[in-house]
Amino acid sequence: MDAFQSGLAQAALAFWAYLGPQPNSTHQAFGAFATGSLANMARNYFWFLLMGAVLYAVFLRKRGAALTPAAVLRYLLPASVYKTPSVRIDLMMVPISWVLNFLLFAGLAVGSGVAQIWLVQHYGHSPLQVPAGWMAVALQIAFTLLGTDLARFAWHYQGHKVAFFWEFHKGHHSAETLHPVFIRTHPVDMFIRLLYMNMGGGLLGGGLMYLTGVDASATAAGYLAVIGTVFHFMQQFEHSHVKFSFGKTLDTIFYPPHFHQIHHSALLAHRDKNFGLTGGLCLWDKLAGTLYIPKADEKIVYGASMEELGDNNPHRTLWGFLSGPFVAAVRTLGRHAEGPGERPAREVA
Repeated sequence: MDAFQSGLAQAALAFWAYLGPQPNSTHQAFGAFATGSLANMARNYFWFLLMGAVLYAVFLRKRGAALTPAAVLRYLLPASVYKTPSVRIDLMMVPISWVLNFLLFAGLAVGSGVAQIWLVQHYGHSPLQVPAGWMAVALQIAFTLLGTDLARFAWHYQGHKVAFFWEFHKGHHSAETLHPVFIRTHPVDMFIRLLYMNMGGGLLGGGLMYLTGVDASATAAGYLAVIGTVFHFMQQFEHSHVKFSFGKTLDTIFYPPHFHQIHHSALLAHRDKNFGLTGGLCLWDKLAGTLYIPKADEKIVYGASMEELGDNNPHRTLWGFLSGPFVAAVRTLGRHAEGPGERPAREVA
């Protein structure tokens, strides 16, 4: 039995070495960094297809529909999605995103454990102290997830409600077709998001750890890596047509992927709704009054607004996507602009 368990563990590790997401280090040459990013995209698609196939077979397949590999692929990867101009812009952004991540963003990461250690070194231990053990591990995990979740919600809310930041975030919403794994994000918006999530989330989580006397541990970091991987795989469904739900009750507590599809809707009823991230708490949206629970088969039209679709989309070219937000954002500084929540209510039938 021991030999069997050992062999099974080795097989699992070998499987994970090829199919699990692998972190890219900017200490390596850019060629290796880009190759690793491409490999991770392939892995993400693998898990999207695997998990999507299960969802299709168990929940999404219409009665009497065929359950064959071809039928599953037609459902998960419809040709109508990948032929659109919107997807072409997304794909052209992939190498640009790699360059920016390699040059600018890797140094922003400040985990909650790092923040807690820094606070202890500079200000000494908190009067409170949670002894090492399962409680300390559980609290570090909870504080880290809570800090990152709240920081991301704050970034996202700001990106929609402050006109200057909306002009950079709007490019993400200008996609008129959603597909898994990669969707456009303006470099400025990406930079601000990473500042909020990595530094802001790290400081929030680390601050809570420090105040309650929880010391950083490698055990908690390991569990967080596993939890992060699970969330990462579920998030592949946020930008897709596949409905991934946690169930009616849990959907009101933890943010499910299909809520984010509503967030990308151009329809007025869906505007500025559901700012959360898959696996995070719906609490922040509830407190902000922005939670929207979609109905079954609810109509969605993807885009930044009904007024900016098709030929009216300012980001229908790569140059328009990259340069246009700078001009539009500067213009907001010269007027008393309202946030996007105050955009004109006119809808196009």
